[in-house]
Amino acid sequence: MQTILTNGPASNRLNIVLFSEGYTNSQLSQFLVDSTNAVNALLNHPPYQEYRSYFNAFVIKVASNQSGSDHPVASTYRDTYFNSAYDQYSDLLITIPPNDFDTNYSHGQGKIDALLQTNMPLCHLPILLVNDTVYGGSDGFDKTAIASVGFSSFEILTHETGHVLANLGDEYSLAYPGFPDTEEPNTTRQTNASLIKWKSWIPTNTAIPTPPYASNSAVVGLFEGAHYHSSGWYRPKLNCMMNSIGSPFCEACSEALVLAIYQRVRPVDSFAPVATNFSVTTTQPLVFNVALLQPATHSLTVQWQTNGAAIAGATNLAFNLLPALLGNGTQTVSAVVKDNTGLVRNDPTNLLSQTTGWTLNVNLPTLRLDSPVWLPGGKFAFRLSGNAPQGVVIQSSTNFSSWTSLATNFLSGGQLWYTNISAAGIQKKFFRASTPP
Repeated sequence: MQTILTNGPASNRLNIVLFSEGYTNSQLSQFLVDSTNAVNALLNHPPYQEYRSYFNAFVIKVASNQSGSDHPVASTYRDTYFNSAYDQYSDLLITIPPNDFDTNYSHGQGKIDALLQTNMPLCHLPILLVNDTVYGGSDGFDKTAIASVGFSSFEILTHETGHVLANLGDEYSLAYPGFPDTEEPNTTRQTNASLIKWKSWIPTNTAIPTPPYASNSAVVGLFEGAHYHSSGWYRPKLNCMMNSIGSPFCEACSEALVLAIYQRVRPVDSFAPVATNFSVTTTQPLVFNVALLQPATHSLTVQWQTNGAAIAGATNLAFNLLPALLGNGTQTVSAVVKDNTGLVRNDPTNLLSQTTGWTLNVNLPTLRLDSPVWLPGGKFAFRLSGNAPQGVVIQSSTNFSSWTSLATNFLSGGQLWYTNISAAGIQKKFFRASTPP
């Protein structure tokens, strides 16, 4: 395995792994070039482009005995590692076992799964790159994106990743008898405007169903023809990558892809303190911070909270807090991170938001001076009460700026009496108590 794109730890990136199919041992260096080009082409497509920093990419190089792929339509067969084959009726669809030619899982997809288990179990997007110049590919039955290296085949690859990552459906109207009647994020049989799953993208007063006129090419609506049906099934836009390869993903498909990315990658890359539950016994400032995965052209937002209440102006990556402002007891600090991208309008499970929280057991010293009394001999005393497990320092001053330590002691039963020397003939003094530095 070899890395071709790294943006951070595999534990919090969407990891792409490309496999070589139909590359002989002497052609594996070309596979590395082809893989790099394929990843760059894929991540140049919106919405992937906006979230390029969320991806890593690797290659697993395995040699085939012969180059290319099977072409049953021309009775041409090749000895390849994953046993790939074009469709028996036309050179377009490429599959690996189990398929119509070989039902043995271990001859195709099983090999991919085994290699991933050994080399990259955190793979989210397997890609099989087929060393054949004939344009073709498939979604590997929603498991592996398959594409040849023929002209414009990287457009097919982008289309197939929509299936694998976001479960997007084909928007073709060509009949496919027996294809499962299961709706996808971008296909529906629903014609009630209030129930259309991408209704948040449909402008007010848009005709439902939407006429397939050129004047409606930029409009999100309800266009008839999708899911291998010419009627009774609908798609969001006149043209989309899931219908017309070479077109961009439509708004509904882009939204589904962004949500799919956030299902696998969280916006908070790291945070400090690493411990999320700890005790606080000093008044020293606490420092919290988060490191975020930032998209290409817009920034994630941060809002710091204490005990569930937002702190005005606390919107930076770092947050400084004086424990005394919280008070003693169990307190919480949290950072709420959001991606307010315009690519998503419907996020029912709140995938574009992440809250990182800390629970603090605050136990700060609390001191009170009271009960001053005069004693015989011109002395006086006062009482300290409260909570000071580290002890107390009693200090005096004549001007509030220069303080002299008089005694250090511990409270007993929550209190301590201090008695001074004779007060006769000395100037006025002020007294205070604090915890040791």
